[in-house]
Amino acid sequence: MAATPLWFVRPGYIDSEGVGKDALDKEMDALVKVANQTVMQGLQFFRTVTTVTDTYKESGYGDDLQLPPRSEDSARMPTGTPSPDYLRELTVVNRRLAVQVERSFTEDQKFDVARKMMGGLLRVGLLSIEYGCADIINNLSTDSAAYRGGDGVPLVDSSHPHRLEEGGTWDNEETAAALTTANLFTMFKNMRKRTDTRGYINPMKPRLVAVPPDMEKKMAEIKSSVLVPENSLNAKNVVPTLGGGWTWMVYDYFTSTTSYLCCADVPADQNGLLYVEKVRPSVAPLEGADKSTDIIWGQRLRMRVAFGGRHGRSIQLNAGA
Repeated sequence: MAATPLWFVRPGYIDSEGVGKDALDKEMDALVKVANQTVMQGLQFFRTVTTVTDTYKESGYGDDLQLPPRSEDSARMPTGTPSPDYLRELTVVNRRLAVQVERSFTEDQKFDVARKMMGGLLRVGLLSIEYGCADIINNLSTDSAAYRGGDGVPLVDSSHPHRLEEGGTWDNEETAAALTTANLFTMFKNMRKRTDTRGYINPMKPRLVAVPPDMEKKMAEIKSSVLVPENSLNAKNVVPTLGGGWTWMVYDYFTSTTSYLCCADVPADQNGLLYVEKVRPSVAPLEGADKSTDIIWGQRLRMRVAFGGRHGRSIQLNAGA
């Protein structure tokens, strides 16, 4: 026999004939909340910034100067100029949601139940942040305005322009390949061989590798095996120790079943993925209720946030295979 989906009217408030009906049943022994237990995951990939305007603008500058040339004290002083960085603008979006209660429900002294039913407001505010982060992570290589960095190309790309034209290009996109010990080493090696806009060595050490649930078993094998999992010659597995040691996690919001993402160990202000907060998710009593109805009370969630990236210098992505 097939399962029967629940069907109910969604009037936009808690009513005594709909979602609140079981709470008023005198013979009901228990009313248990069904909760989403997912722990917040995505914000750790982002740098949280605040703004007082509706558009967050961020740029930067480089401390990279040319190497000092040989110059005698009697000669004219050679000078250098720091390089500018790319600008990125993100528009803050207003998000709101409310839950209201009809008079008959409160007349039956069910305030506690109503408050608990409204408890999901803050949760969906946090989920909105989670899915905003996931939207960026799952579109790092998507070539459209919302997912480009300040340099005009996707946050993960094989041809990022350096800040100085003479610097050429750099990349943070691996050749698509399945997750193996060897391919993970290649990712770490490529990050380690990064150069800056003047061509100076600028190595990135791995801090965190994120994989989808489908690859949890494989990553656990790589990280915990004494010997190389894919090798039958008893070769020692040294990848877990590279870069001074790194951690890994399952990122449940990956839409790809094959991608793996590496985040570099850099200072917080060097992270180019941005979560912008003008008004953090907050829940408050709903003001200005319609007095022509008996929907007498409610609470509302409100937040003003944005997601995006100025650059992807601290990340490396392999789309997998």
